[in-house]
Amino acid sequence: MKKLCSQSLILALLLIHSSLAFGQKNTEVLIDSLESFIQEKLIPGAMISIVKSDSLIFVGGIGYADIEKNEKVSAQHLFRQASISKSFTALGLFQLLKDSPYKLNSPIREIDPEIPFTNPWQADAPVRVSHLLEHTSGFEDFHLHAIYNKKDSTLPPIRNMLEDHRKSLHARWQAGTKKAYANPNYILAGHLIEKIAGGSFDQYIKENILHPIGMNLSGFYFKKPEDKLFAQGYQRIGISLSPIEFTTINGGPAGDFCTNASDMAAYLQYMLRRDTSIFTRAELERIENPRTSIAAKHGLSVGYGLGNYSLWKNGFLFHGHGGQIEGFTSRYVYSKEADIGVAVAINRNGNANELIDEILRHLLGNQNHAPKGRLTYAIPDSIKNKFSGFYEFNSPKSELIGFTDKMLAGLILDFQKEKLITRTLLGKAKDTLYYAGNNQFYVNNEGVPSAILIETDSEEAVFWINDHYTEKKSRLKRLLIFFGLLFSFLFLAAFTIYALVWFIRNAFKKDKAYPFNHLALLGVAVFFSLTFVGFGGSVSDPKSFTGLSFSSLLMYVSSYALIAMTLFSIYRCFKLPKKRGFQLFYVATSFGALAISMYLWDIGIIGLKLWSY
Repeated sequence: MKKLCSQSLILALLLIHSSLAFGQKNTEVLIDSLESFIQEKLIPGAMISIVKSDSLIFVGGIGYADIEKNEKVSAQHLFRQASISKSFTALGLFQLLKDSPYKLNSPIREIDPEIPFTNPWQADAPVRVSHLLEHTSGFEDFHLHAIYNKKDSTLPPIRNMLEDHRKSLHARWQAGTKKAYANPNYILAGHLIEKIAGGSFDQYIKENILHPIGMNLSGFYFKKPEDKLFAQGYQRIGISLSPIEFTTINGGPAGDFCTNASDMAAYLQYMLRRDTSIFTRAELERIENPRTSIAAKHGLSVGYGLGNYSLWKNGFLFHGHGGQIEGFTSRYVYSKEADIGVAVAINRNGNANELIDEILRHLLGNQNHAPKGRLTYAIPDSIKNKFSGFYEFNSPKSELIGFTDKMLAGLILDFQKEKLITRTLLGKAKDTLYYAGNNQFYVNNEGVPSAILIETDSEEAVFWINDHYTEKKSRLKRLLIFFGLLFSFLFLAAFTIYALVWFIRNAFKKDKAYPFNHLALLGVAVFFSLTFVGFGGSVSDPKSFTGLSFSSLLMYVSSYALIAMTLFSIYRCFKLPKKRGFQLFYVATSFGALAISMYLWDIGIIGLKLWSY
C-alpha cells in the first residue's frame, strides 16, 4: 500500500513538472514570437503582463526601455498609460462615493455648484456622476488650446484645469442618451474626488485603490519622475526611431497614469479573482457594465461602463481599456470566462492591440466562429418596416472634426430574414448581424449582443452599434450632398489645370487676354488648398497652441479669402466671353465653388480661430 502511494505521489509530481515545463516552453515560444514582432514593427520595447486568476504566466518586458542607454525593459519600468488612467480614476471616485452623501446618480452640480459647465436640459436631465464616468454627459473632447500644460511645474488643483476646459463642458444633448468619448469628463471626475475627499485626487487613489491592490509603484505623474525606472518614449520617423520628450498634458485624471508590468499583473488578478477587499462583486459588475446610455436603458448589457469597456475577442467576453500619448501606446484586457488577463504598453506611438492579439491567439486560439449555444431568431417584419433605411452617425467626440462622420460615414440597414447586413453610404457590405431578440443583434461572431434598434419617445429610429449612436436620415439627401461636393471638387480641379495651362500659353503671346475669369477660380482653388494646409498644420501639432501660429492664421485668412474669391467668380459669370463651352464650364465650376464654400461655412471652417479653439 505504501509502495502504491509512493508511486502515485511520484507520478503526480512528474505530471506537475511536465505541465510546468510545457507551460514554460510555450511561454518561451510566445515571448520569442513577440520579440520578433516588435523588431519587425520597429517597436523599441514593451512591458507585458499575462496572468490567470491564480498564477502569473509572464510578467516583464521585451526590447529596450532606452535604446541610447542599451537598457532593457524590466518588470519595474514605468510606462505612460494615457487613457487607461480613466479606469483608476473611476475606481477612485466610485470608492469615495460609497462613504459620502453622494452616489453615482447624484447631479454634479449638487456636489459643486460652481463647476463651469452649461446644460440646456439642467431642469429635467442634469449631468450626473455616472454620466461623466460612462461618457454620456454630452460634453466635448479636448479643445486644441487646452490639451497641453506649459505653465505649471507641479500638478495644479484639478479645479484649475476645468477653467482651461470650459469650452468642452457644454452638454450638446440630453445627458444619458448618446455616448461620446471625452477626456474632460474624467478631469471633472478628478475634481469631484478632490472636492469630496478634501485632498489631491492622485493621493486619494494611491491610498485607497493602488496600494490596496498591490500597485505600489504606479501613480499619476504630471512630470517625468527622475527617481524611478522610466521608459523613454519614441516616435517613428520612416524606418528610424527618435526619442520624444515627456509632454505634460492638461489631463491629470484622464491621462497621467503610469505603471509597470508587475503592478498591472496585480490589477488584472484583482479583477479576475473578483476580490471583495475594495468592491463587492455587485459593484465590480457595475464597473464593467453601462447603465446610463439610451442603449443600456433599452437592455443592451455591454459597452463602456465606469472607465471600463467590453469587447469580444477570441471567443470570449473581455473588459479593459486602452490609451495613447506622445511616445507610448497601451492596452489591457481581461476575461473572467477565459480566466486570462493581458496588459501591454509600448514606448512609441503605434498599435498595442496587435501585441494583445498575438498573445491571445497563442493562449486561446483564433476561435473566429460563433459560440455554441448562441440563439438567433428570424427578424420580425415590424422591425424591418420600422428600421430599414440609412443611418447617420450623430455623436462626435469633437465638433471640430465631426463633419468627417457626415461625408462617407453612415450605415444602410439591409434586413435579410434572420440577418441584418450593414452597408456603407455607397452600398458596400460592412458587417453581418444576427437577431438575438428584444431588438438586439450579435455583430458578426460575437457571443453577446452589441447592437440594438431603438424607437425614441419622439418616435425616431436609432441604431446603436459598438457604442456608436446613429439616427435614421435621408440617404438621398446625403448622396446629393456627397456627389454634389465631389463633382464640385472635380470641376474646380479641372478648371485649375485648365487655367494654369492657359496662363502658360498666354505668357508668350503679344496680345494678352484679360485673365480675371481664370484668376477668380484659380484663387478659389489656391485659398481652398491653403485653408486646409493651415488646418492640417494646426491640428497635427496641438502643442503649438499657446497662441496665434502661422498655420492657424493661414487657415483663418485663407478661409475668408476663399469666400471673397468665390463671390468674385460668381460675379464674373456675368462678364464671360461668348464662348458657350467655356461659359458652361466656368458657370458650373463657380457654382461648385459656391457649394463648397457654403458647406465649409456650415461646418464651421470659415473664420475658425484655431488659436483659441
